[in-house]
Amino acid sequence: YHLYKGGSDFDGLKLLNGHAVDIFHINDYPSAPSRTEIQDKDRVYPGDGAAPLNTILQDLATAQSPIILSLELFNRSYWEQDPLAVARTGLQKMKDAVESSKTASMGEKKGEQ
Repeated sequence: YHLYKGGSDFDGLKLLNGHAVDIFHINDYPSAPSRTEIQDKDRVYPGDGAAPLNTILQDLATAQSPIILSLELFNRSYWEQDPLAVARTGLQKMKDAVESSKTASMGEKKGEQ
């Protein structure tokens, strides 16, 4: 979200060193409102928006040490739900996003051969 909102290029993640970054906040964002209009409240579960999560997670996976993913959501519609259900859904969607990035990465490697 912050990379998108700030207009940063996601390719900058390739420069991260896992020894310098311990935790990376993860969430997704919808395609609308625009980057200049989007707010914290618009964040959604990983995989429910338009962020290039496969690329982001693949780039984070190349860091020299593990990076912890931390779900960060400020979506008020989630606040109205059962907190445990939101936490379980968020964890599952994070796991699904990581698995999807691994599967996509394997598919790209097979295509290179």
